[in-house]
Amino acid sequence: KQITRTEITPMKQRYFLFSILLTIFSIHSFAQQGPNPGSRAKAAAVFTKLLNDAASVYPPELSYLTEAGAKIESPFHVNENGILSVTFRYPVETSYSLYRLSAPVSAIKGVFYDYYIGLEFEGPVVKIEEGEKGSRELKESNTLALFHIARPGDGPQGEKLKVRMEQALQVFLESYK
Repeated sequence: KQITRTEITPMKQRYFLFSILLTIFSIHSFAQQGPNPGSRAKAAAVFTKLLNDAASVYPPELSYLTEAGAKIESPFHVNENGILSVTFRYPVETSYSLYRLSAPVSAIKGVFYDYYIGLEFEGPVVKIEEGEKGSRELKESNTLALFHIARPGDGPQGEKLKVRMEQALQVFLESYK
């Protein structure tokens, strides 16, 4: 058999040019839509893992009514509406008490550190819900501008944790623009 050369007709040229322009337009539109959902999910996973690790190693004390030794009941996560939340379980006498903190990612201002480490928000948007001793039912109790994550105390471990949280927060927030 003889191989024949295909001729590129003007119609094929226009179709090819149109498909290139369409591809370029699609790429440009996609780039303007914001970050890749996969990179957003990865940044959220890295950031929430850091928060979970910090809260596990240095559990915060969110109430004077609870004892030391808090555990994470429901880990830090960001839902599809952009709400960061966590639920802690605190021992109280022979029972427990639950505390849930939640706040919109869009209102995060930065990381704070004194004796505690956490996130600072643009106003009192951090919703705190707590349960009565032994109850799983949570009721809203307060709103604050600070989201307490861990209690590393004073010293170099808290400073190192703050730097790591600031770096992870920056990457995380970039994925939400």
